[in-house]
Amino acid sequence: MQELFEERIKKIEPSILERLKEKTHFSFRLNHHRPESQNAIAMLKEEGFEPKKVEWADDVFILPIEDRKRVVKTRAYTQNLIYIQNLSSIFAAYSLNIEPTDWVLDLAAAPGGKSLIFSERAAKVSAVEPDKGRFFRMKRNFKEHGAKNIQTYNKDGRFIYKACPGWFDKVFLDAPCSSEAHIDGEVTWWNLRRVRRFSKLQKELIISAYESLKPGGQMIYATCTFAPEENEGVVDFLLQRYKDATIVKVDAPFENVMGGLSEWEGVHFDERVRDMLRILPQGAYSGFFMAKILKPA
Repeated sequence: MQELFEERIKKIEPSILERLKEKTHFSFRLNHHRPESQNAIAMLKEEGFEPKKVEWADDVFILPIEDRKRVVKTRAYTQNLIYIQNLSSIFAAYSLNIEPTDWVLDLAAAPGGKSLIFSERAAKVSAVEPDKGRFFRMKRNFKEHGAKNIQTYNKDGRFIYKACPGWFDKVFLDAPCSSEAHIDGEVTWWNLRRVRRFSKLQKELIISAYESLKPGGQMIYATCTFAPEENEGVVDFLLQRYKDATIVKVDAPFENVMGGLSEWEGVHFDERVRDMLRILPQGAYSGFFMAKILKPA
């Protein structure tokens, strides 16, 4: 499986294999549900840390990866003033253009980091998670971080649209996936059957997400994997079914990115997949894929 995995990754972008081994930083953001979070950076500096703000957000910071074990023992962390979260994931959540009056659906929401971001910006958030263990850990996460406008549902996201057709102003689907971005060495649990199984699930979830969206609404589909079957192939499936759906190009303010692939192993996708975004591993960024989709009014 190692050889097959590496062969596929090289077809997407050869540098990914080396990038996967070079995580140098981790990221966190301020928790705006806690007013004291405005003091978090000063508190960290008092304890000897030197957080560096990212260029595209005033409340997101990075630190060297070797500081992570010490950071979780700080007052800023134990008092829930900061939230450690992957930088690619934060950027994707920040890319959803949320208005203060919006109702946001977070489909497949655990552990809840993106729902917490949405809850700081929207009127209310509905967080859906099918796995019972992850669901209750997510609820505890919301309580610990002071979010009071998140409704939680231990439901299968594939069927949410049947109960809530066209309800939500914004939808975020960080779909369950083969997690290829988390492979940084020997390939032990990956195989093509896993990719195909997740692709089938993702196609059901993206239909549910789109059907749950209000006319004129916006959604983001995302994964932490590289496989085109789970990325471009899934969004292409949506575009073939809903001809009037629109892809909005996301311009990333950093260089470790590439557009979507219009062809993979003999399969040709809708040309609009080129406007999707694949974030390449670098620094605090993990491998990530995202597509911003508009539903016509």
